Amino acid sequence: MPLEQVSGRVDEDDPPASPAGRIAVGIILNPKHSATLRAYAELVPQLRKAGAHYRSMTTSVERSGRWQAEQLVRWGADTVIVLGGDGTIRATAPVLAEADILTFLVPTGTANVLSRHIGLRSSRHAIDHCVRTIASTIRGAPPTHRSVPINTAEFQTADGIRHRADFISLAGIGGDARAVAHHHAAPGLLGYAWGAERALFAADFTASTDFAARTGETSSTGGTASAPVWSVMASKVARPAGPIAVFPEAHIDAQTFSMLTVGPFPHSPMAACRAWAGIAAACLQGRPDAHPFMNYRVTTEVTVSVESPVPAQLDGDLIGDCLELRVSAGEKTLRVSAPAS
Repeated sequence: MPLEQVSGRVDEDDPPASPAGRIAVGIILNPKHSATLRAYAELVPQLRKAGAHYRSMTTSVERSGRWQAEQLVRWGADTVIVLGGDGTIRATAPVLAEADILTFLVPTGTANVLSRHIGLRSSRHAIDHCVRTIASTIRGAPPTHRSVPINTAEFQTADGIRHRADFISLAGIGGDARAVAHHHAAPGLLGYAWGAERALFAADFTASTDFAARTGETSSTGGTASAPVWSVMASKVARPAGPIAVFPEAHIDAQTFSMLTVGPFPHSPMAACRAWAGIAAACLQGRPDAHPFMNYRVTTEVTVSVESPVPAQLDGDLIGDCLELRVSAGEKTLRVSAPAS
């Protein structure tokens, strides 16, 4: 099926987005995965049948979603559907949150972490939910939603340049980012598995970690720690990499991160294997915090500084080798339509 009105700027003389009695739906799709085009071909006829007026825009390497979201807001979209993975959602979310536009997710990426944590089991399930909700909205029923905070990351790369970026569910520096760095060696989830295997026995690094803790409505300085570690992560999701709850206390709509420091590991390969086996067993039993190499805190902000550049990632996408990574829990929220629990 051809993509109607794909890419291109929305002109000043474009017609009003939403004719009387209809809802204007913006669609942003990442064509990298063939699953996206299949989902789009399934979605569009159902939107037409429901009576929605829509405009579609594809992402590209140069424009990964933010620009497309801006164009659809300018067009006058009442709601936006994002077909893609966590990277596409991360690119579009700040614009859609600022415009207070209800967003639907159709997971067609590799990990689809956010979609899984709001109850979308598959792209077909997401399309059914999307079309059903939009049809109900056209009939006058108010849609329900979940408010997902958009978090911020400030980081200094190895060249000394400082950057700022938004993210949704997970940030990390060290071993977890090394796993992400190698995932292109194989397609799909197999690539992430290959990357994880390569990263398991990566050398520890010394990190200076400053964090702030929040309890109830009060915030306080949580403290500073400097020690060898394998990885430092801050998560808003319980299962960032599969069915195992690595962060059992994390919640996608929480105002705090579940922060995890992993390691340090023994230098002996045999001892390190035993340590990883123990961590796996603790996670499978639902008690990852019981292992001495898994150290958790609740925090609203954390800064990790290192002496030599270490890989870092946001929502499973590598952002490069960094000297510092600071993450802060966001107050701006994205309204995401989700199935009833």
